[in-house]
Order: sequence, then structure tokens, then C-alpha cells
Amino acid sequence: MSKDRIINFFDWVIEVCFYALVVAVTFSTSLVEIFSSIMIGAWLIKKAIDRDWKGLNSAPFKILLIFFLWTVLSTVNSDYFKESFRGIFKVVEYSLIFVVAATSLGEEKVARRFLYVLSASAFLICINGLIQYYTGFDLIRHRGLITKDSLHRISASFVHPNDFGTYLFVVGTIFISFLISRGARLRERVMVFIPLVLSMVSLFLTKSRGAWISFAAAFLVLGAIKARKVLAVFIAVLLVLFLVLPYTAQERIFALADFKSGTAWERVMLWKGTINMIIEHPILGFGVNTYSRNFPRYKPPEYPDVRYTHNSYLHMASEVGLVGALLFLIFLVTVLMHSFRNILTMDEGRRRGLTAGLFAGMVGFSMNCMVDTHLYSVTLAVFFHLLLGFCYALSCHARER
Repeated sequence: MSKDRIINFFDWVIEVCFYALVVAVTFSTSLVEIFSSIMIGAWLIKKAIDRDWKGLNSAPFKILLIFFLWTVLSTVNSDYFKESFRGIFKVVEYSLIFVVAATSLGEEKVARRFLYVLSASAFLICINGLIQYYTGFDLIRHRGLITKDSLHRISASFVHPNDFGTYLFVVGTIFISFLISRGARLRERVMVFIPLVLSMVSLFLTKSRGAWISFAAAFLVLGAIKARKVLAVFIAVLLVLFLVLPYTAQERIFALADFKSGTAWERVMLWKGTINMIIEHPILGFGVNTYSRNFPRYKPPEYPDVRYTHNSYLHMASEVGLVGALLFLIFLVTVLMHSFRNILTMDEGRRRGLTAGLFAGMVGFSMNCMVDTHLYSVTLAVFFHLLLGFCYALSCHARER
């Protein structure tokens, strides 16, 4: 077998794993880990054969490498070496998922197939969520509605309604962007319109305020990319949507300003405890993957529970220090800025529509991480790094053509 055929085979494996991950993130952590490992392994073997490392010379990859090295350095402060050792492997996994997607998935055919796969998987998971709403259990994982929650919030096969809501607003933003893009065929518009409607209905039924607000932000970012007139229309649409929301939903949004009770108060308590940890070790942190071990000693006395921070960046700063968190944010901003600049120079059409939707969705996801710990959920962390790398690949590949 020739060298080119071997490389093409591993490219095919990477592409198949990419589609498999797009589906698997909706229902199975185990499959996510399996397909992630296969995709990374295929990419490493391919690179060992072709020895083409030119694609890794740009700034995002260099910053990501520095972030990884700093994460390893944070273990100097760790009192729980086994946990930190496992944490280093998770950082390697997520980083390589981004690298593989960013360097391997920029072709037009991948973008077209991705849209088909995403539409099908979103359609099925939304139907699953609606079944859960009416029967009390989803069909895939047999997850029930949260019994202590009177809001009747759906999660489908995700662990929590907030996780499902995050997935939904990202895919919904992608569908909207593609739907209003020029050059999309009628069949393709119908293909994304149906899962878009189901995604928006399901997003409402998650009752996830963080996801609602993040969707609004992503929606406005998308409008700003399109044109000023489109942004004005999008603002009007959001205002109308807010006005037609049931009173209970509006009241739930306003409750975010109540810091004396409910989940807003809980988040403040978690953030106070995490800030106490950061003050103790501001440079290197307590060591990657040790938050849960150390938080009980630093939480406010009036807070009785022990949970994740509900802020991915504070969580990161407590484990790898302010320097580590800043390095990750610089990496994230660099990727998004590279993608944004390239999107502005792309020709109008389906590819630009899809890339713009990915970009807006990733901005919304990044904002949502300020009120939740999605970067520490295996399925959503993989989903984020995968689509972030895919967005970067599509935008850069368009520039190079």
C-alpha cells in the first residue's frame, strides 16, 4: 500500500470519528472517549508518516502548548498526585481534539456532511427530549425528570437540563446561520429548519436561563457578522420573543438578580469559595483536577453543599492558577479572532454561513462557561473543542484556497 493511500485511510478514520463524536456527545460518555481516542490515534499515526507539522506553526497551537506545560507545572502544588495525573491526560485529550479538528477538517465535503449529521442527531435528541417531557423518561438512557424540580425541565439523555440547553443553543445558532445564508438549497433549508424548530422548543423546555441568555448573545453575534440591518432585525426578534414568553419564564429570568436565594445565591457562594482558593495559590493553583478535593476547606460557612464552581474560568484558575486561566483565555480569544477575521473575508454562501454559525455558537458557549462548568464535563468539553477546531479549520481553509 502506497504512502498516500495510508494517509488517505487515516484521514477517512479521522473524518468518520468526527461525525461519530457529533452524535455521541448527545448520549454517551463512553463512546465519546472511544471515538476521541481513535481520532487522536489516527492523527498521530498520520503525522508520524507524513511528518507535516507546518499547520501547527500558528499562534493558537503555540499558546495551547504553553497552557499545557503550565498545567503540568501546576502539579507542583498538588496534594493529590493521582487526580492531577488523570487531569493532565484530560487536558491532553481536549487539546489534541482541537488540534486534530483544526488541522484535518477544513474541506467542503466535511462541512456538507457535518450539517447532515448534526441535523439528524439534533432531530433525534430533541424528539427524545420531548418524549421525556410527556412520559417522564427519555428513551436512550431512561433518564427521568428531576423529581425535586417543579419546573418540569427536560434533559433528554444529557446529565442535566443545563447541559442539554447548552448543546441546543449551539446547534440552534448553527442552523439559523445556515438557514439565512445565501446559496443554500431548498432541500438543505428544509433539512435544518425542522431540527431548528425542535431545538428551540426543547431549549425553552430545559428552562435553562444560562442557555437562554447565551443563545441571545450568540444570536446577536451572528446578526453582527451578517450586517447592521440583520443585527437590528435580530434585536427586534429577541425583544418580541421576550414579550411573548409566559410570565413564569420572564419571572425566572428576573430571578437571576436575586442574590439572596435560589441558584444565584448558590453560585455566589461557590464563587466566593473558589476565589478563596485562588487567593491561597494565585500563580500555580492547587493542581489540575483537584478542585473537588480542596473546595470544602475554603467554601463559605453558610454554604452547606459541595459542588462544582458553576464558572469554568474560576474553576480553572483555582486548579492551574491565574496564569494558567489567562493562558487558556488568550488561546480561546486568539482562535476566535483568527476565525472572525477569516469569516469577514469569505465569500457569501453555505460555507460562510456554517462557519459564522459555529463562531457565534462558540462565543455563546464561552460566555455560558461563566455561569457553568461545561469545560469540565467530558461530553460538552469534547463538543466545545471539536467545534472550536472545526470552526478554525473551515475559516483558515477558506483563506488558503
